[in-house]
Amino acid sequence: MSLFCEEHHCAPAEFEERAFRACLYWRARLLAPLIRQIWPGYFDTDFELIRYLAETPGRRDAMNELAAYVEANDARGGFARRVLRIRISSRKTSRLIERLFDRRAERDYPESGAPGPK
Repeated sequence: MSLFCEEHHCAPAEFEERAFRACLYWRARLLAPLIRQIWPGYFDTDFELIRYLAETPGRRDAMNELAAYVEANDARGGFARRVLRIRISSRKTSRLIERLFDRRAERDYPESGAPGPK
C-alpha cells in the first residue's frame, strides 16, 4: 500500500513490518519481538492479512478479508490470540483500511470532494 508508505514515511520494503506494528494491540506490541524469536510462525496469519491488504483493489475486498481474519481467530485462534489478543487488532486494521481508501479516493477523485467508488 503505497498510501501507507506515504502516510508513515517509509520505504515499500518496510510496509509489512510498519503496518504490522501499527495494527497490533498494545500488549501484543510489547510481546511480539519475544514471541517472534520463540515461535517464528505465530504471526503468520497476521502477515498474510497485511500482504493481502497491500494488494487488494478495493475497500470491500479488504473489509471482507478482515472479517474472515476475525472469524478465523474466533474459531481456532487459541487462548493467546482470542483471549489475550496477542495479534493485530481488527479495529485498528479497519481504521487503517478506511483511512487509506479514503485517501486514495481523495487522490483519485479530487474534484468530487466525496469518496469515489468502493
